[in-house]
Order: sequence, then C-alpha cells, then structure tokens
Amino acid sequence: MLSRTADHLFWMSRYTERAEKVHAMGLSIQHRGCAQHARGFLPCSIKEAAC
Repeated sequence: MLSRTADHLFWMSRYTERAEKVHAMGLSIQHRGCAQHARGFLPCSIKEAAC
C-alpha cells in the first residue's frame, strides 16, 4: 500500500510540474502578444483578442 501511495505522489508531482510549465509558456505567449499589440504589429482583430 505504501509503495502505491508513493507512486501516486510521484506521478502527481510530475503532472503538476508539467502543468506549471505549460501555464508559464501560455503566459509567455500572451505577454509576447500584448507586447506586439503595443508596438502595432498585430492586425486589429487580433489586437482586441490578445489583451
């Protein structure tokens, strides 16, 4: 029983780590989109949706 609990905790931490990386990547992409919006590089329809 203890080894199964340890296995579940290991995989839960791996999935949490992956989710954090995906979240950080999403924030980076959003930030990049907002920076391009501020510089006027994005078309109007994308500017409104980005920020």
